[in-house]
Amino acid sequence: MTQTRRELLGSLGIASAATLLWACGATTPTIRRDPLARDDIRSWLRDAVARLAAVYPAVHVLAVTGQRTTAAIDVLGTGVARMRRDGVVLGVRDRDGMWREQVTSDLSAAGVLAAVRLLVGPARQRATISFPEPPPRPKAPVALNDLALKARVAEVVKRDDMLNSRIVYAASQIDIDDALVWSISPLHDREQRLVRVRKRAVRAAWSGSRPVVCQAERGWIGGVDDHAIAQADIEAATAGALLLTTPGGFDDGERDVILDPSVTASLVDAGTRAVLTTTAARRPEVARRLAIGASFAAPMITLVDDPTVRGAYGSFAFDDEGAPATPQTLIEGGRVVGILGDRGRGRARRPGHVGGLEPAPSHLRVAPGTVSHEALREDGFALEGGHFAVIDPSTDRVVIGAARARELKGGVETGRVFAEVELVGSLASILAGVRGVGKETSVFPYRDEVDGEPRWRSVEAPYLRTRGFVRGRRRRT
Repeated sequence: MTQTRRELLGSLGIASAATLLWACGATTPTIRRDPLARDDIRSWLRDAVARLAAVYPAVHVLAVTGQRTTAAIDVLGTGVARMRRDGVVLGVRDRDGMWREQVTSDLSAAGVLAAVRLLVGPARQRATISFPEPPPRPKAPVALNDLALKARVAEVVKRDDMLNSRIVYAASQIDIDDALVWSISPLHDREQRLVRVRKRAVRAAWSGSRPVVCQAERGWIGGVDDHAIAQADIEAATAGALLLTTPGGFDDGERDVILDPSVTASLVDAGTRAVLTTTAARRPEVARRLAIGASFAAPMITLVDDPTVRGAYGSFAFDDEGAPATPQTLIEGGRVVGILGDRGRGRARRPGHVGGLEPAPSHLRVAPGTVSHEALREDGFALEGGHFAVIDPSTDRVVIGAARARELKGGVETGRVFAEVELVGSLASILAGVRGVGKETSVFPYRDEVDGEPRWRSVEAPYLRTRGFVRGRRRRT
């Protein structure tokens, strides 16, 4: 039987299948634009600010011109896809303190002027504004044609010497989001170029009647050739796909668990977005639990959101309100000391720089411990391969999915490995129950979409030893 790429990916449940399909030539909705005259954009935006400032007491204009390029290679072929998307957000505050916005995808002189007129009506006056000196021009990335991108994505496959007949699907991918962003108001004129690169290797094998999918991934801001996926990580992904798991299951129950960095990252990312933002704090039940100074985790837990980390996938120079990036500590010594979204703290973000404004993390860092992860092992399970974490802010209940659980007795693996497990419990109790933090850390890039617009962030996480209810994965439709 012949399968299409879509049918093959669907049968295996490959993550980001839509991206692979798009890059390898399948159809997907795109918005394409011709290249813009970059030197003209600033004058259009400044003119918009001057017109708006003549009517409104507070004005902010955000504009972005971006291109996404994805190169992918799998068992069925190689492809490169490109998409360009532009946008402008005009934000104003009237004299009653009400904020209004006008968004357009027409980043041109006529398009910006039309959006301005929707806010000011027939008024034609301009405020006299002495704009600050514009920043130096951001360095443009090295342009790569399709042939060069195909060669680079093929290098990941060439390095993998562990493919064998049990691997039924292998794919590699390079994903580049190149965004040039302007933030202009009567008080500032800022510009940044964010070239976010992700490299991914996916391996899939059958274990009985069930597919096992593992991946190695790395993301950063910079050039395509600045970093590569470590050979050891690719080999680990292949070994994970080929791992033979123990038939049957185990008794659900409370267990001591070691969370590998990917599972820790899933927990921290979901937890921060669900309860450590000003949006979440508007819920009374969240505000009561997470008041500033409240004890929320073990004393050895410190969590910082730091968009200033050089080269981090989620970093930036300023947020989508124009506030300069600064580190912000959220949890220190187990106590809540800050939440994301306080105006002026540099965490107001828009998906794709043009979506709805929301407080969101950038580059989260969990402070590492002083012992190796082997020293954390006792009886229980070691959970590996974080898939997802779902949190209900109203009840604090969390479900964390992991690819597998390795059984431990006396700190030694018994050889029993169970596939597709979940750690369930209260977010606060899981964090408060942490009894050990490893010194080894790993960094994970995250890219998802809201209404078709991308959100970027990253998490640097160590191994954690804690306790929770472990069960087999509940299948969801």
